[in-house]
Amino acid sequence: MGSLMAARLTQAMSSSSGDTPSPIERVLLYGRPSAHLDAIRTNGLRLTEMDGRKVSVPVAASSDPADVKGSDLVVVLVKAWASGEAVAPLAPYLTRDAVVLTLQNGLGNASALRTALLHDGVRPHVWLGVTTQAAIRTAPGAITHTGDGLTAIGRRTPEVNAQLRDLATQLTGAGWQTVAVEDIHRWVWRKLAINAAINPLTALAGVPNEVISTDAGLRHAATMIANEVVEVAKARNVTLNPQQIVAAVDEVARATGANRSSMLVDIESGSRTEIDAINGEVVRQARRHGIRVPINELMTILIRAREHALHADGVVADEAPEQHEHVTSDV
Repeated sequence: MGSLMAARLTQAMSSSSGDTPSPIERVLLYGRPSAHLDAIRTNGLRLTEMDGRKVSVPVAASSDPADVKGSDLVVVLVKAWASGEAVAPLAPYLTRDAVVLTLQNGLGNASALRTALLHDGVRPHVWLGVTTQAAIRTAPGAITHTGDGLTAIGRRTPEVNAQLRDLATQLTGAGWQTVAVEDIHRWVWRKLAINAAINPLTALAGVPNEVISTDAGLRHAATMIANEVVEVAKARNVTLNPQQIVAAVDEVARATGANRSSMLVDIESGSRTEIDAINGEVVRQARRHGIRVPINELMTILIRAREHALHADGVVADEAPEQHEHVTSDV
């Protein structure tokens, strides 16, 4: 996902003309050292579009946090469990005027980023966002865009200021359809409910997303999971309509069809999943409010057990390189 956004911003910057200069001055894909970044630096990013077209995008890539200095915007697209560790090296190079935007799954990412980015009493602004864009890495230096959709961004407070609106406009202009919203916390909980319902079930059953909407048993389980999330959200003063959430789970499962959820991919590759930030966080929030969420708790226990079993078998991989990717830009 970080690579996809870097490609879109780079394409927008490169396509501007002298008459209409791009507001984007620089785009950088930052991540830990990896074969993926090496391949991009050597040959550019090989991007397969949803219609099958293949393009090469000259994305600038770096593993040196000092290269992030001067960035106005940092978009964080790493696994939730890696948030603090991934951004901490950037803290000395970001000013209080910079914006750090999380488009990650689950809850707690913004808090982890704020903590990790505090440096000498100063930290940048941290904004929240959710996206239904999707991409997979097929080889070092190569990704495929597998799903298009809407991105919503917002601030901790409900005010939609000019800076937030401008960012939404710039991302949309770069081919990443984005809206600035007042109720970003509702958007975050809505996506949490969808992820909580689809990801662990597909991971445990070993099935693509569409099966959640076609298999009666899995659809019933997804409904119970989603309804539990709605109850916890209500206790957190976030109102979600349970019928709309269940309908959204169905819609996402059908729309993403043959796609495999990120949690299924993590289980198959032996990588660490985001279960703690998704169903696990639902369980933690529920306990704070004295709410029972037995299905979310069961999903958390089973996915953790699966992870531990893979670890015991010696097949757990190091985290994938994309889990330490950020996109930075000067706008």
